[in-house]
Amino acid sequence: MAVPAARLLLLALEYRRDRVGLSVYMAGRLFDATGDLITLNPNAVPPPAELFERFLAWTRRRTGPGEA
Repeated sequence: MAVPAARLLLLALEYRRDRVGLSVYMAGRLFDATGDLITLNPNAVPPPAELFERFLAWTRRRTGPGEA
């Protein structure tokens, strides 16, 4: 399954009205993935900002023009 499709499924089916829950869930996945990456190849762990973008940044609500 492609990443965007998986994200849409999480949003539509499991966390439609619970963005905080989605963020907590994805933070747990980020924690697990980081541990796996460090264990499997400690010399090739992506930078924290890259991992944040992949796991958490997309979970925030989109804002309209002029909104922060």
